[in-house]
Amino acid sequence: MLPNHRQTDPSPAETGVQDAAARQRLAAEAGARRDERQRAPSVVVVGTSFKTAKLAFRERAAKELFGAGGERLLAGTPGVLESSVIETCNRVEMYMAVNDPGVASAALRAKLHEGSDRFFVKSGVAAMAHIFRVASGLDSVVVGEDQILQQVREAGRRARVAGNAKSILSPLFDAAYGVGERVRETYQVPRSKRSLSAFALGHALRELGHRPVAVLLIGTGETAKLAALELDGAKIYLLSRRKDPGPRFASAARIRSRDLRSVAAGCDLIVSATRHSGYVLRRDDVPDDRRRIILDLAFPRNVDPRLKACNLVKLYDLDDLAAAVGPGPRDEGLEESERLVEAEAERFNRWLVATRLTPTLASIYKWAEAVREDEVGLALRRLSGLSERERKVVEVMSRRLVSKLMAPHAAFAKQRGSELEQPERLRLLNSIFGEEPS
Repeated sequence: MLPNHRQTDPSPAETGVQDAAARQRLAAEAGARRDERQRAPSVVVVGTSFKTAKLAFRERAAKELFGAGGERLLAGTPGVLESSVIETCNRVEMYMAVNDPGVASAALRAKLHEGSDRFFVKSGVAAMAHIFRVASGLDSVVVGEDQILQQVREAGRRARVAGNAKSILSPLFDAAYGVGERVRETYQVPRSKRSLSAFALGHALRELGHRPVAVLLIGTGETAKLAALELDGAKIYLLSRRKDPGPRFASAARIRSRDLRSVAAGCDLIVSATRHSGYVLRRDDVPDDRRRIILDLAFPRNVDPRLKACNLVKLYDLDDLAAAVGPGPRDEGLEESERLVEAEAERFNRWLVATRLTPTLASIYKWAEAVREDEVGLALRRLSGLSERERKVVEVMSRRLVSKLMAPHAAFAKQRGSELEQPERLRLLNSIFGEEPS
């Protein structure tokens, strides 16, 4: 007699075991997806700023760690795909596209063991939000300053020309510039207050207590231009290596380095901001014989800090001015700007996740770069008589062409409000470029 194979329902205990196993399986799958996203290419930033370190430390870091494109930081940092350095008067930061942000961040922290509390390392959305805050002027000494937006744009341009910003950093810098413009529209700081130069000059005049009779300008930067404009009526002296400093300094008396000491002795206000390596103005160049204000807005510094020990002469560097500005008020416009930055960082990260799960954009950039290298190599072999400088011009021109030609495709892939979903846009890009981008 055959056994009775009557089907029975699972017992409550068996059902509980099955449910637990299903939950474990789902949790494991979710964890695997999360780990995959964390290991996938993303953004890491390491840097130091006026908020984390004194000026002397930032100067050493800029020279020893971030100099020459950050070679010391890049060396031994695993999985670096792209990189770019932003150096301004109040910060020096390196942005990297890396294969595994967790591993790269750990490696960077290990390198920064000396003075690590004066550096910051951020990855993923936090790194994206940081560059958006920097470009927006929300992380500046003077909130909303204009100059930083162009400095971020220029850093991105240099990285593209050098071939160091491609499918990740190139769109990141583009997005940062766009966010910076939007924040300035949202948080409308008066133009007269969007400049460290304007604050520095106003602070100097308040400390001096009267309109200066004679002013020495070292360099032709924004502060020098502002001083030449605002101090009309004072005798303006200008020390600059430029043959033509521009119409703003048309009425200034040009001086030579050998005349610096004698001219400085007769000036009430001295403003220095150049890219000169080393001190332009030294302790013995300025007598401590009367009230005199010196503004040193250079990075690294142009003026010997020993002048701070004087009784009558007052020297203000970047750290002194940052302390004088102090923290700004937290008003509704600023809070809205912060929320906009966070939302845009999340949006960019979602776009990056979507695009890095498909090889389309990366393949297009890789293909375009390979074509560029082949064509430039062929051209340079035919133009064997070119000088080294001329060869570099050809190389730079070719990189710019690739950057400009690829920019619309990246913009098409990440555009908002399109009728086409992103997978469809990526499919179209793939079909346009055919089988070559793989």
